[in-house]
Amino acid sequence: MKVRFISLAALCLCLLGPAVHAQTTKGSFLLGGSLGFSSDKDKVSYSSSAFNYESKSTTFSFRPSISYFVIDHLSVGVITPLSYTKIKVEDQQSTSTTYSIGPVVRYYFPLGDQWAVFPEVAYTYGWNWTKSPYFIPTSGSIENLQVNGTTHIFQGGVGLVYFLNPSIGIEGKVYYQSSTDSYDRGKRTGTIQTGNDLTSFNFNVGLQIYFARNAK
Repeated sequence: MKVRFISLAALCLCLLGPAVHAQTTKGSFLLGGSLGFSSDKDKVSYSSSAFNYESKSTTFSFRPSISYFVIDHLSVGVITPLSYTKIKVEDQQSTSTTYSIGPVVRYYFPLGDQWAVFPEVAYTYGWNWTKSPYFIPTSGSIENLQVNGTTHIFQGGVGLVYFLNPSIGIEGKVYYQSSTDSYDRGKRTGTIQTGNDLTSFNFNVGLQIYFARNAK
């Protein structure tokens, strides 16, 4: 079972302005971020029930970003996603923290006075730190080892925003995400996991705060 909830996409002071869509004009700023939560529960069955197991994972994420409108309706900025994941299999637990940074580009197509559609793409490069149980052949014991690595994340999607006023927009976005993780060997021996490729389709909703250049 998977539960996804993305809420509160931005926290900052809000400025009021008289003009609709003035927030997407050249020289304006866009400041925001999204909070995310996901919970997964998987049951794996084998032909022999002795090998059956259940795993649970919980992920929290935060994606702050800041962008600048280089021309009307086109914003270019920086996004810095941070996520924390905890996975529990039977009586063993592992944790993973990922931080990345990269460019994000968005273009607005106004629909009437208070609506706009926007495509958005982002690419980030970063680092991951995973701590998980690992069997040590030389001692015959299980220890928690930290394995470091790198991550590449591409995200592309389309969203719809409703402007409450020239400073606040409520938006929803459907997007595709592809991530590639690479792991160092560290102290591990034998056959180990050295990489991971994940793809997913997601939906989030939230708020964005606009600092329009001509806000009064």
